[in-house]
Formats: sequence, structure tokens, C-alpha cells
Amino acid sequence: TASTPVAPGTPTAVGTAVSPGTAQASATGYPRQEKRATGAVSSETPGLAEMTFPGLLAGEKVVQAVKSCALQVQSPFCEVPGRICITPFRLKFMTPKGGLRKDLQWMRGAKYFDVPFGLVETIKDEKLVTVTGATELRVTITCKDLRCLVFILRSEQDSRLLVDSVESFGTPGNPAMLFAFKFADALRKDGQEEHDSGWDLYDPEQDYARMGIDTQLIPNPQCPWRVSDLNKEYKLCSSYPASIVLPRRMPDQALRDVAAFRKRGRLPAMSWCGGPELSFASLWRCSQTTEGLSGLIGTKCVEDQSMLNAIRLGNGSSDRDLLCIDLRPKVSAWVNKAGGGGFESYPQCRMIWGGIDNIHVVRDAWRAMGSAVARLVDTQVGSWMKDVASSGWYDYIGAILSCTLKVVTEILNFKANVVIHCSDGWDRTAQVSSLAMLCMDPHYRTQVGFLKLIQKEWCSFGHRFRTRLAIGDAPTSEYSPVIIQWLECVFQLLQQFPDAFEFSTSILVRLAEEVFTNRYGTFFFDNERERRSVEAHTVSLWSVLLQPEEFDHWRNPGYKAQRVHLYPSVCQANYVIWEAYWFRFHVRGESLAESCSWPSSESPKSQAMTDVPEAPAQSPTAPPEPAQVSPESEELEREPGEPMSLFSPAELTAPKPEPTQLFADDDEDIFAKPNKTGGG
Repeated sequence: TASTPVAPGTPTAVGTAVSPGTAQASATGYPRQEKRATGAVSSETPGLAEMTFPGLLAGEKVVQAVKSCALQVQSPFCEVPGRICITPFRLKFMTPKGGLRKDLQWMRGAKYFDVPFGLVETIKDEKLVTVTGATELRVTITCKDLRCLVFILRSEQDSRLLVDSVESFGTPGNPAMLFAFKFADALRKDGQEEHDSGWDLYDPEQDYARMGIDTQLIPNPQCPWRVSDLNKEYKLCSSYPASIVLPRRMPDQALRDVAAFRKRGRLPAMSWCGGPELSFASLWRCSQTTEGLSGLIGTKCVEDQSMLNAIRLGNGSSDRDLLCIDLRPKVSAWVNKAGGGGFESYPQCRMIWGGIDNIHVVRDAWRAMGSAVARLVDTQVGSWMKDVASSGWYDYIGAILSCTLKVVTEILNFKANVVIHCSDGWDRTAQVSSLAMLCMDPHYRTQVGFLKLIQKEWCSFGHRFRTRLAIGDAPTSEYSPVIIQWLECVFQLLQQFPDAFEFSTSILVRLAEEVFTNRYGTFFFDNERERRSVEAHTVSLWSVLLQPEEFDHWRNPGYKAQRVHLYPSVCQANYVIWEAYWFRFHVRGESLAESCSWPSSESPKSQAMTDVPEAPAQSPTAPPEPAQVSPESEELEREPGEPMSLFSPAELTAPKPEPTQLFADDDEDIFAKPNKTGGG
């Protein structure tokens, strides 16, 4: 795996990083993490119990600390001295007062030094020999948000501590050991959380009734679709929600046969209906068929063909073929067919190919965009336009928006039904279905409606968050930021229709972070059935975002409530770079920080904590010397009620020399290795 180039002013990874730990399947199906012989970080070090820093969350406290280290920065090449505080939630690098160069102050504002364990993708510890013959201990942490931090340490014990901390708190192999459980428990003990309404935000019965579908809440016998309880115990399809909408004319046994014919049991289920106004025209999602090459000689599933015909005829469009969009490239679909998959080559089904590439291409394009950002220097001409184009990222965005436009046009202009699928129906299918629903239904363009949309089309319909984002486990070949790609698609819609959405782009950046942090249970596991087990023990992100102080922050002040349909432009000339995401850990992002900043979400307890005094700057050419004060003597020097400082009194009163850098700004760093493009 090639190392990913990093932005000017950011630490550079050295060598090839490896995923933390080795996953091993447990009896519960959740990978168990193999630990090093050094042992996991299971308890706090004596003397650290009262250490603190501003912004601690409920249930969070410092349990370990590397008191002497340096952060290596690539451009300008220098080493920033400081300390690393370790909590069950994050690694936090703290710099002494005056220890951070003026031209690197943006890193503090961007929270570059604050790394939740859920955001760690790989960690590598290594012992190197410098050009002078000295031994250097180095730990490289690569993050899922394109950050890369390189720490220079003084001892192998500190190196093992960092690696063990990531394995223990980031990839424990047991979801109950992630910070979200400790966070929720602490809130309950503090009386800050009563009933978490976020888990009940999306009510499928209400949402389907709103669309005019026949439900027990509001019966509508004129509707050709019905809410079925066939999957109430997740036996029809384990990755589908308990409540699904199916054609009224299809008997239950035939539906079971269709589920057996579709990959992983993901039979066609309705995502959206236009109600009587659109003659109940609707959007359906599913996985590919499984006839394989035998389908070429006429072997089909009669029930599957009957179901698609029932969908075609459901709203009275008997004179129009059913539009079936296979979102994959045509070549990929045929390759899948040779391997036992398939697609709908049925009479009165109009098949078209979406041309959206798979998760591996998405991951490579995302890394390539990160490399393009890394090579961008404001004072140089560079190759930004070429690098962005070469990444292919916006080509794939265009393919998704193009499929979305086809769905919207067919349903709204012709009042006809549409069926979409990819291979499994939980990645590309979720992207297109949810974007189409944003375009067709103003309800999902409200703040509350947007959260319901994510809960419905992504969480309930089985997008594999745990697998795709490596939540609580080391990344595998299935790791891919599909949800990030979708969030950028939503960003493009907001740029094209700025007054049609009640929410602003700041919520997209917030979501891009929170899907990884392990702070909330909303994105745990791969489907609704698995996630049910954690709802009572974790906090829903939706309940936090709907609090008044947060709700107002991500509201679009230019929003105009109106019932309009959106037809997105697919022309790349109308696309806008999502700078608030791509540049948030780049010096260019400093100018965007104010517009995308989020109000503090720390607990009242942490807000009352005093700032941690900072130590004087030391030479950046070597890590600072550790404080020679024992925890016991430090305890005697503090006043009653005063929080323990991470720095000793001697450090606070020492002279403060101006920080220096190893190379002048206009000198060439002869030791720096050339950047490599990160192809994934």
C-alpha cells in the first residue's frame, strides 16, 4: 500500500502503515482483536486520575500520557514538542506555550491534534537510524479523514503505549468496549439523559402513511402497495428493516420465493411513493438476481418476474415498460452474472446501466483526492486541476447524479415506477435512492426529514456502516467511504438549489466526522437487526443534533419552504469542490473554519474545567525532557480543588526561548522523501 501524501504543514507518514491488530472472528460474529504481549490499556496509570484538559466529554478522563514527544511536520520541516494525553475516546497532542510556529497555528484551530480512536485507520511503530547514526523511535498514525501524524518518541515503552491504546480503545473486537457505551452511561448517571428520542425519530408507519400508502395508521385501500409484517422478525431478509412495503397483489409465499432468488434475500422493497398526486408512482430498491449464466437459456424465477410486473402495473402504467436501472457498469454486471449474479432481462422491463463503480474504486478515488489536496501549495502553480481530474472522484459523483436524474424524470414526468439495484443493494443503491428522494420530496429537505432519510435509506435498509467504516475493528478490503461520497453528492445539490434545503452544508461536515468517532450508536453495526441491541445503551446522534442549541446552528437561513421538485444538473461545469471537507486539515481550510464551525458539544462538567497551563517551548530538534516531579509531590503542591496540571511547576517557570525550525522556508529539505500518490 502506497503512503498517502499529506498537505503542507501536516505530518508525513514514513513507510507503509499497517492496520492495528489482527482481527479474529468471535462466537458472536464480531471480530476479536489479538493483543500484543505487552497487554492492553485497561486501566489508568497511577497519578493520572485527576489529569484533565478542556473539552472532556461525559465519561472521558485521561488514563495514560506520553509526557515527552515531538510531532514531525513536513512543511515547514520541523518537530513540534509536546505531550500526548490518552483517554478512552481520543489521542490529544498538547503543545507547550510558544511551541507551535505562527504559520502552524491553523492546525490548532482545525483540531488537527485531536484524534478520536474511531478515526484511526492504521498505526505503525518503527525504529529507524538517522543519517547521523542515532536511533529514532517513530509512530505513524494514519486517519480515516486523511490526516497523518508522525510522533518521535523517547522510549519503546511510549511507542508500545500508543499502539496498545489504539488497539484497546479503537479496535477492541467487542462493540461494548467502544466509548459510546461509557459516554451514554455517564450521561445517565449525571442525569443529563432521560429518554433518547433520537432512536424513535424515524417511524416507518408514519412515513409510509404520509406517502399515501395503505397502513394500519391510515388505511388506504386504493393504494396498490401495502405495509407488510413479513419481515418483522428479520427472517425474510436479515439486512432489511422489520417494516417494508410490498405490492398488494403479491401473496406472501411468492414473496418468500422472490427473496430466495435475490442475492442475500433483498427482494424489491419500496423506498418512496408519490401518493395519489402521482398515481402512486414509486421507487423500489433491491439486490441483483441470482440466475447466473443459466438465465441465458431461459431459467428464470417466475415469482420474481411476476413481482416486477406487479410493480409495473401497480399504478396503472400498463402501456409503459418498467424502468430497471442496474447501477453497475455493464461489464461489471456481466462479470457478476458469470459468478452467479444477474439482472432483469424480462419482457416489458427496460434495462439501463448506471455506470457507477464499486467500493474499491470509491476508496481509491477518495485517496487520490486526498493526495491532490496534499500536493496543493498556495504559493505554487502546482497541478491541482489535473490531480482532481485524475482522481476520477467527480466522474463518479456525476454517474450517481446522472442515475438520480433518470429516476426523478421517470417518476415525476411519466408517473411510472422505477426499480434500482447494484450487486447487494446497500451501497450504490442507497446513494441513488436517497438522492432521488431528496429531489422529489420536500419533506426530506427539512432538517428533521433529512435525518429521517438517513435513518431509513442507510441505517434501516442495511448499509454496512461497521464494515465500510471499520467501526471497532481494523479496516479490511471492504473498507470504503461510500457515505462520504454520498454526502458530497448532497453538497452538490445544495450548491445548485441553495434555498430548497432547510439544512446547511455544516451538517454534512459534522456527519462526515461523527460516522467515525465511536461516540454515538447511530452508525454501529451493519443493519437494523444488529443495531437494535445497542439502542438502549448508546446515545443517538439525532437526539443531539435536534437539541435547540445545535438545531439552529445547521439551519439554512436562506431556506424557502415550497413544494417543488428538483432536477439536478449532471454537467461537471456546475460542480463545486467541497472545500469545507477536503481542506479542513489543510492551511486553506483556515478561512472556511468560521463558516463550518460547530458549537461546543462538551458536557457542562467539562465546560467548567480550567484551561491546562502550557509548558515553555523547547528546541524542536529533540523531544522535551520529561518532568522530574513525582505524582505524589505534585499532589502536595496543588491547592485544594485545583485540577492537576499535565506540566510541572518547573516547566511553567522556565525561560521561554523562541522556537526554531530545522530549515528556512525557502531552503530545500534534502532529507524529505518525495511524495507518492495514494492510490489505495
